[in-house]
Amino acid sequence: MTTSKMISRRNFLKILTLASSAAAIDWKIPGALAAQIQNKKDFPIVVIGSGLGGLVSAAYLSKFGFNVTVLEQHSIPGGYATSFDRGDFTFDVSLHATVAEHAMPQMILSDLGLWAKLRVAYTPELRRIITNTFDVTLPAKDPEGVKKELSTIFPHEKKGIHTFYKEMEQVIAELWGGKRLNPSIMDTLEPLSLEQWMNRHVKDRDVKECMAIFSGYYGLPPEKINALFYAIATGEYLVHGGQYFKTRSQDLSDTLALGIESFNGIIHYNTEAETILFNKNKTIAGVKDAKGNTYPAKAVIANCPVPALINKLIPKEFLPHSFAAKARQRQASLSSFVVWLGLSSPVDHIKDYEIDLVDEGIGVTLYDNLFDGYSAPGKSTVSIMRLEPYEPWKKFEADYFNNKKEAYNKEKERIAAQFIKQVEKMLIPGLSSRIEEMEVGTPLTNVFFTGNTNGAIYGYDRNLPHLNTQTPVKGLYLASAWSHGGGYTPVMMGGRDTAKRVLKDFRSLKI
Repeated sequence: MTTSKMISRRNFLKILTLASSAAAIDWKIPGALAAQIQNKKDFPIVVIGSGLGGLVSAAYLSKFGFNVTVLEQHSIPGGYATSFDRGDFTFDVSLHATVAEHAMPQMILSDLGLWAKLRVAYTPELRRIITNTFDVTLPAKDPEGVKKELSTIFPHEKKGIHTFYKEMEQVIAELWGGKRLNPSIMDTLEPLSLEQWMNRHVKDRDVKECMAIFSGYYGLPPEKINALFYAIATGEYLVHGGQYFKTRSQDLSDTLALGIESFNGIIHYNTEAETILFNKNKTIAGVKDAKGNTYPAKAVIANCPVPALINKLIPKEFLPHSFAAKARQRQASLSSFVVWLGLSSPVDHIKDYEIDLVDEGIGVTLYDNLFDGYSAPGKSTVSIMRLEPYEPWKKFEADYFNNKKEAYNKEKERIAAQFIKQVEKMLIPGLSSRIEEMEVGTPLTNVFFTGNTNGAIYGYDRNLPHLNTQTPVKGLYLASAWSHGGGYTPVMMGGRDTAKRVLKDFRSLKI
């Protein structure tokens, strides 16, 4: 069965439309629901995890006057939307580019009264793609320029290149215009995989490589990722350009966290949730942390990984079999291997920001090409990344978590050296001699800091319908990449969706 056939058409289109079109959102609904709920202090809420989905849910509910407590195992908020310091450098954990301005993140943050506290920088190009046979830079916010650049290199596929990107533009026009054409391009693309969509237009493998270059952002190869999903997600970059939260993605997470606290919500850091507590009638009673502290709750929002929720946090006697079985049918997404480099000198000869070395399977990000002052004067920040399966690292798992890392360190250092050698050869001569600070992250690093099963960076693979926000456990809700899909926009949309669902249930006293 193909990916597209497994996805519920109605739910799929609903999710995509909500995630991309302002016209599909009634921004007054959450406030109207909250206004109908009396005695808000009688409805305490605990959010497990402070990833973006949990932060957005907590921000909305605390803004509306509810007692909200966030439990975060790490010392900082944000999940993957975080940064860390090494020497003179501050490295971003995950963010390369997103679409925030004039899109759903800006609208959500504006709705919370927080957007004005943030700044974004636009990426200087859509993407630079290098293979053994060609080197092309696709311009930012310039669909016609993208068509022109690709058609210049691949003149034999000019017609297909133009029609492919024209259809992508049509999808964005339908969504943001609030009016679907008849016949709708969305209806045409929804049953297809990205591979099938590309095959309708072009034959050249190298052209397809360029067209599908963003599939790595979404964690699935072209033959598995849905064409409509790809058209919407990539079309936003194509039309509106990629952006980066200044000065780091940590600014986004910190702004949401400070917003929660300004609304009188509470965030407990270095606090790991141990179990969800239940009343005798199987309703939510609260959450107990690993230190034995308890937090009363009428509702719990799980921003944690769903596998951890069903395997650890919900006592077996309160775990519905159908819910657990449905979750266990799914596979965790790919993880990542990242080398963060702080260099002792600028990389002045390259003006591009994001560069794919396709034949090597790695992406290189030169952060100082975003804005002046990203690094300390006279220095530069670079990351090298590839998507990584968990299986090769599983053999190190037991030793890693028992702090026996000799074999693990040897392997990660071997791969990091290989990455550096490849980039030095193809892109940055003398790279190895300029390294002042280096940090390496593997799938096990991701597990350690986020608790994500298999170090997944997108939650579950996008090959099944999303899990419902409202679980079969009364009073338990989901708001994370594991329920709403990976990426900054989907999880922020998920956080708002979850807050609205909680408000609806409080209003009708279903909790």
